[in-house]
Amino acid sequence: TEPRRAVTLMLKGKRLGFADLAEPRSINGGKPSYGARIIVEQDDADVKAIDAAIKEVAEAQWKDKAGTVLDLLEEKGRIAFSKKPYRNSKGEVYKAFEGKFSLGVSAPTTKRPTYFDEYGNPIDTPEAVAAKLYAGCYVNMKVEFYPLIRDDGNRINCAVLGVMFAGDGESFGGGAPVASADDFSGMAKERANADDLL
Repeated sequence: TEPRRAVTLMLKGKRLGFADLAEPRSINGGKPSYGARIIVEQDDADVKAIDAAIKEVAEAQWKDKAGTVLDLLEEKGRIAFSKKPYRNSKGEVYKAFEGKFSLGVSAPTTKRPTYFDEYGNPIDTPEAVAAKLYAGCYVNMKVEFYPLIRDDGNRINCAVLGVMFAGDGESFGGGAPVASADDFSGMAKERANADDLL
C-alpha cells in the first residue's frame, strides 16, 4: 500500500505536560491555537507506532529522500515528537520531562478538538475543559501526523483531534486538582423528604 500523507493514531494513558485545550493561545505572536504537550515514556509501546507514523508521512511526502529529510528535521527540532528532554528557554528541563520523550500537538481555532470525560460525556465549556484536562492528568488522545511544507522550513506536525480524560495525576500547575464528588462520598446528608416536612 502507498504511504499516507496523514496518519491518525489513538494514544492511550498519556500524561498531559502542558495544556492549552480550554482556550486557544498565541505562541511567539503566532496565530492562536489549541495545543498540548504529552509525556511519553521511553519504553511506551506507542513509541514504535509514533515513529512508524512519522516515517510513513515522510515517505509519502518526500519519497526516496524521506530518510535524509527526517534526519534534518530531527536535527532542527522540527518534528512534533521529541526524544530529547523538553526544556524551557533557559535550557532547564521541565518538571516531569526528565528522561522522557514528548509529543507536541495543536489544532487551529477553526477545528477545536472534541473533549470527553472518562465516561465518554462531552466536556463543552472552557471552564469544564480547564478543570478536567489539566497539566498532570492522564488522557487518551486521538492525533494526526502530517507534513507542513513552508518556505521558512518544512515540519512534521501533529494535530490533536480529540482528548478523553483517563485519570488524575499530580497537577503541574501547582496545587491539587479540584475536588470531585467522590472525594466527599459518605459525607453528604440524606436529602430531606418533602413528606417528612409536612
